[in-house]
This record gives sequence, structure tokens and C-alpha cells, in this order.
Amino acid sequence: MAYSGACSCGAIKFSFEYDPMLQFQCHCNNCHRVFGSSINALAMPEHELEIEGDMAVHTVIGGSGNDMHYYFCSKCGVLIYNKPELLGGIAYVLAGAVADQLEFTPTMELWSSNRPSWMAKAPSIIESFNDNGTVERIEGLLENLDQRQ
Repeated sequence: MAYSGACSCGAIKFSFEYDPMLQFQCHCNNCHRVFGSSINALAMPEHELEIEGDMAVHTVIGGSGNDMHYYFCSKCGVLIYNKPELLGGIAYVLAGAVADQLEFTPTMELWSSNRPSWMAKAPSIIESFNDNGTVERIEGLLENLDQRQ
């Protein structure tokens, strides 16, 4: 099944063919600053994203100390995906962008000790990390790599 979405003005359209490699929540300070709360995201190889339109990019230092790139529509400002330099080639698409096509069921949460007190832990969470869980997260992502050929 293919999934597709767009920014609010329609200048950017995107699609991806495969199910996400990972559905997760991140509660880091950067996510709180950028999104106003935690992020609900779908992880996949960036090369699997088909993008139509010209995006702008903004880069900050992420929780790992490496660059985090935010790709967004330069007209309406809607974020399409972000990409951590730490996991070269992995993109995080906002789960809400395809909510009408895919039920968000996160299995991992990062920076769990920073989860807002008003937010309950999702019952589908299998792994919680008090930091970015880098090694564990990479291993989790790579489990599905052989199925993507």
C-alpha cells in the first residue's frame, strides 16, 4: 500500500510505498520547542520518500549533539519530515500527515523522562529510553531493512 500526504497549501506533496520501519514518540526538548509537545513520528529511509515541490530546511543541534534537519514548506511552513544526522538517511515523517491512512501505534519512546505529565504512556510502547536510545534505536530500525527490497 502506498501512503501520501501534503502540506496545508498543497505546494509540497509526498508519498512512500512501504509501511514505516518504526512508529515512535520523542519527548526531547527540541521536539517540545518545535512542535509544542512531543512528536509522533514514522521512521523510514529518506530515499523511500517521494517529494514533489521545493522544501526549505532548518538545522539545529539535536539531543544527540548532532545536527537535526527539519524539511518544511517554504510557503505555509508545514513540516514534512525531519532527519537526524546521527542516523544518516533515516527520515521522520509526522504521523499526523497520514493519520487518515495509518493508525499510529508507537512501539518506542525516546526521552521518556521528559514526557509531559499530562500525557499518558501509550499502551503500545514496548521500549522506553530516558535518552535518545541511539544504539537500540538503530538496531530496531535495521530489523526491517531486509524486508524493504
